[in-house]
Amino acid sequence: MSNPATRATMSSCRSAPDEVPRPDAGDPLVVHPGDRAWVVAHTRPRCEKKVEEYCRRNHWPVYLPLRRKVHRYGARVRAFLSPLFTGYVFCAVGRPGGSTLRQNRHVANVLAVVDQAELVEQLRQIRHALAAGEIVEVLPYLEKGRAVRVTAGPFKGLEGVVARVRGRARVVINVDMIQQAVSVEVDSSFLSPA
Repeated sequence: MSNPATRATMSSCRSAPDEVPRPDAGDPLVVHPGDRAWVVAHTRPRCEKKVEEYCRRNHWPVYLPLRRKVHRYGARVRAFLSPLFTGYVFCAVGRPGGSTLRQNRHVANVLAVVDQAELVEQLRQIRHALAAGEIVEVLPYLEKGRAVRVTAGPFKGLEGVVARVRGRARVVINVDMIQQAVSVEVDSSFLSPA
C-alpha cells in the first residue's frame, strides 16, 4: 500500500489535457513545407472528437472547430462543445500518416486538399470568428447558379436558382411552361440545397 504523501505527489504530477497549443508550439494552422499536407477527415457519425484525439496522439497538427451549445432540460441547463462542421476534422499529415488515418475505424474517408494556403486561411478566419463569438449557425454553401428550396418565411416551399448572394440571396424562380421567370429576395438562412 502506498503512503498518502506518495499518492499526493503522483496526483499533482498529472497534467491536464493539452486543449490549447503551447506558446512555443506556434500556430498549428500553417501551410507545412515538405511532404506534410492538410487533409479533411470525413468521420463516421459522432466521431469527430475521437479522430481529433487520434491525430493529437500521433503528433499531427489538427483543427476541430467547436462551438458552445446550451440545452435546457426543464430546470437543468447543460452546456457542451459541439463540432461546428458535423463529420469533418482538419489534419496535417505526411504520406504514411494519410494511409494510417484512412485505416482508423472512426474515419469514413480522407479528402485531399488542393489549395493548402486557401484552406489554412479559411480555417484561421473561422477560428477568429469562433473566438469572437460571431458564428451562430452553419448555413448551406450557396453559390450562383445553385438550385435551392426556400425552407421558411413567406416564400416557404418555392424552388429556384441562386442569382446573387450578399446577405439576402436573390432566387430566380422559373416558370418553364411560359418560358418566364421571376426573382425574389430571400434571407440566405431560409435556403437549403434542392
